[in-house]
Amino acid sequence: MILHNLFGRHQVDFKASHWDRGRFVSHCAICKGEMVKLPGMPWQMSPPRG
Repeated sequence: MILHNLFGRHQVDFKASHWDRGRFVSHCAICKGEMVKLPGMPWQMSPPRG
């Protein structure tokens, strides 16, 4: 977990992945942060809301 916090290497939980409003949505298997993937792009952490 410490290395994850330092280097930000997020791992997508593919079992939780689903299609929502034109993009794939999942979460990081380590920190549970929301991740998004647009078609043809790599997975990224979702921008903070609000």
